[in-house]
Amino acid sequence: MLSNERIYILGGGAVGMSLAVFLSNQGRDVTVVRTSTGDVDPRQVEVTITTADGTTRTAPVEMVSLAKLRSLDGIVVVTAKSYANDAIAAALAGLNVSGPVVILQNGAGVEDAYLRLPAARIYRCCMYCISQKDAGDNAYRFIRVVPSPIGAMRGDPQELDALVRQLDTAEFPFAVHGDIRREVWKKTTVNSVFNSICPLLEADNGIFARDENAVRMARVVIDECLAVAHAMGIDLNADEVLRQILTLSSNGGGKLISTLQDINAGRPTEIEQMNLAIARIGETLAPPVPANVTRALGEMVRIKSALRRAATPAPAG
Repeated sequence: MLSNERIYILGGGAVGMSLAVFLSNQGRDVTVVRTSTGDVDPRQVEVTITTADGTTRTAPVEMVSLAKLRSLDGIVVVTAKSYANDAIAAALAGLNVSGPVVILQNGAGVEDAYLRLPAARIYRCCMYCISQKDAGDNAYRFIRVVPSPIGAMRGDPQELDALVRQLDTAEFPFAVHGDIRREVWKKTTVNSVFNSICPLLEADNGIFARDENAVRMARVVIDECLAVAHAMGIDLNADEVLRQILTLSSNGGGKLISTLQDINAGRPTEIEQMNLAIARIGETLAPPVPANVTRALGEMVRIKSALRRAATPAPAG
């Protein structure tokens, strides 16, 4: 099952390109599909990935626009930014998607748009890695943290096992997870801490290992997020989440978190799928569970992003 399937990676950013190189070096058939541009005819580009130990991996990567495809007859892996999910899912609805769809994104409810595809088998991954653009064309840096768990949202265990075997590499490892809903909420809580506090402090991801005041603010966000999770029947422990934040902060290499990278580059952020999604979900519960600090931090990130984008000149041409 799935042993000879082509892997279509939807999203040509740092995560998608890194995964494409690692899989290509393992002998997998891979195509990177650009979802934000409609004028990329099939072509190959040479991509270089530098890992944490300074090792470089290169591979020719086949690329094409989603608008140029008429079917996707293999494994579909979504690595594009989650704010594009509605548009991507709408495009997939018009194609012959015969294989499983794996969502490699972080955030609450990012799989919802794909679950509206009636027959698709949907799997969800929580990513534990750090990736960013490097100097030079088609060059990226990638740091693995721990194996990224994948679980079924609407699928079957045998296919899940086969998917993980197909996607797993030494550089970008994956693992089967039996309770992906709990893992999603834990990772979304972690991301809501990093992707709101770090951008607002203009700090790298090591801030929580260095500053007790940042840790105290993290505890407030954790408590609010877990109150929402507990009301939904998801059992999470605040100390467990904080330990993960401190571990990631200590081992993160002093990198800028993705949201701060996006703000600095004048790009939209994914804060809607983190802090603001958790606050919205809390409001829908009966009785409502407020997440006021989590929401306020998310709103400030959204304002900061909008101000930076308004001040960023549009690309020439």
